[in-house]
Amino acid sequence: VDGSSVGRNFTWFAYFAIVGLAWLSAILFYVKQGDQNYRYLLSGSFAFILTLTLPMLYRWYQLSFFSSVLTPAAVRGIVGRKVLTIHEDMLEESGDVLTIRAQWRDIKCVDHDAFRTWIIITPLLAFVIPNSAFQNANAHDEFLSECSTRIAEQI
Repeated sequence: VDGSSVGRNFTWFAYFAIVGLAWLSAILFYVKQGDQNYRYLLSGSFAFILTLTLPMLYRWYQLSFFSSVLTPAAVRGIVGRKVLTIHEDMLEESGDVLTIRAQWRDIKCVDHDAFRTWIIITPLLAFVIPNSAFQNANAHDEFLSECSTRIAEQI
């Protein structure tokens, strides 16, 4: 199995595993108790709510994780000037000490908020680019569009 496809699909695997176990719990509760005990309805309601809200909860967790880790105090002394280069087959971030390369097929998605842009490789591994690194909003939009196009070409 290609490691890239496993990493790219991990989030979906985790989603179906968690939601599947929640529904299995409700079903097993019903099979064991039947109509004698209506707690399976509570378990089924939890599974239904989890099915609908887990993607939003995961996105919130992921963005809050990156935001909490990337405080100025946490990165003081380890972050310096970086150059991000878009190649035909990969994205490269190079600095004074380290160069990191990620093939487009390994990149899960690109996300952003008012302060940062994340190029997410795995659920807890990403290139983080401050939005102030872009000359203007158009340059930022062009970058997002270019990355999204190259990622989509690999799917």
